[in-house]
This record gives sequence, structure tokens and C-alpha cells, in this order.
Amino acid sequence: MKTTAFLLGIVAIGGGSMAQAQSFSVSAGAEFTTGDYGGGTDTDVFYAPIALGIDADDWSFRASIPYLELSGPGVFLGEDLPLVRDVRTPVRMADEDVSGFGDLNLRVTKTTRLDTAGKWELDLTGRVKLPTADEDEGLGTGQTDYSASADLIRNVGTWSMFAGGGYRINGDPDGRDLNDIAFGSLGAVRYAQNGSSWGVAYDFSQAASDGIDDAHELSTWLSFSLGSDVRLQLYGLSGLSDGGPDYGGGARVVLSR
Repeated sequence: MKTTAFLLGIVAIGGGSMAQAQSFSVSAGAEFTTGDYGGGTDTDVFYAPIALGIDADDWSFRASIPYLELSGPGVFLGEDLPLVRDVRTPVRMADEDVSGFGDLNLRVTKTTRLDTAGKWELDLTGRVKLPTADEDEGLGTGQTDYSASADLIRNVGTWSMFAGGGYRINGDPDGRDLNDIAFGSLGAVRYAQNGSSWGVAYDFSQAASDGIDDAHELSTWLSFSLGSDVRLQLYGLSGLSDGGPDYGGGARVVLSR
């Protein structure tokens, strides 16, 4: 559910509301994470997503695809759950490096204001991951995956608090047994008068493979303006369980019109 946290951090609007998002946006980012994800051997991940977005009234649409570099035996499961897991049959040796574009991700979100003052908002999101990545290299599973989630947002003065959860239906790739999973997040964002924002979030996801711990993570980020149409977000994360990364960090630039 990092998507909620990142959008709240990037869209820093007076009062903290997400509902007034821009009409069009393009973003690019870079992230590094490392960990064994419960598999006993570390996998390093360089993850660089490129995304296009359109916002119309209370609806938002996003399309994104990441460039990936993986070092280790893990398999990348998708953008809405950017964690790798060792699965039943590793597709690479522990010291093997691969790179290439990942799966295409499509997302649609409906934002509903639950009161006239805009203090409560509900985001309902549906996502689909299309298998454009190289399955043989472990850059994806070669399957179409689906997920749905709901996020409740409470805006109080210069703060936005959020809590949400969802469910992801994973495909059934040959030679691997991936479970469907539940995931959730909890966090808060504080907005400053200069347009910057700071946030912290806790994220949880069930393990997609049997015998591996569920993932628990903490993340924090800082978002600020580089001009009237450009924002920069810097973030770091730390795993709280063997099922998640040991640590990671990254940056994201968003141009909106």
C-alpha cells in the first residue's frame, strides 16, 4: 500500500487533501532495496518506475512500467507490492545479475469525499498487472495479477492520517505456487506552509510463498517543490521481518500540469 503514502507525500496541497490532484502528471523514480525476503540469500533490487497519470474530477488513472536490475535469486512480483520473494524453483543463481523492463501496471482510483468539509475521504482503487516482463529472467511471473484496495483518509489541519487494506490475486506461473495475499498500511503526513510535506507509514503484506514470513515495513519520506509544476520526494524504508527487505531508499520526481 505504499502507493497511498507516496501520493499523499507528493500531492502537498493546503489542508492536506488528495482530491485536488493535477489533471496530468508524469513521474520517474529510482529505488534500491536489499534483503533475503525469507529465502536465505540476498537479492538486491534497483527499481526505476516511469508513470503517466490523468486526474478527472474524483477519478484518477495511472499507467506505469519499471526498469529493473536484480542481483540474486528473487523474483519481482509487481509494482503494487514491490518486494521479491524466493519461490519454489529459483530462476537465477545467487550471484547472477539480470536487467530489463518489468510488468505494465494500470490503476484506477475513485475518491469520495465523505463530508462537506473535506475532512474525510475514501479512496477505492483497482489495479491490474500485465505480464510484459521477462519471466525466464525473474523480472516478472509471466502472469496477469489483480488487486483491489480501500484507503480511508482523515484530514485535520496540516495533517492527513490514512489507513487501508486490500487483496491481491496472483497468477499461477508454471513451476511456482504463489498465494493470493492481503495487504495493508497505516500512516500520517504533515504539510508545511511552504508546500513541503513529511510522512511516515507502516506497511504489511502476507507472503506470496509458503514457508516465508509476512512482510512488515516502516517507511518515511520528505516531499518538496522544485518549482510550480515539479515535486521531488526522497524516502527510506526498513524491514521489520524476514519477509521484507532489510532496508532501502529512493527518490521520485513528478511533473504535473
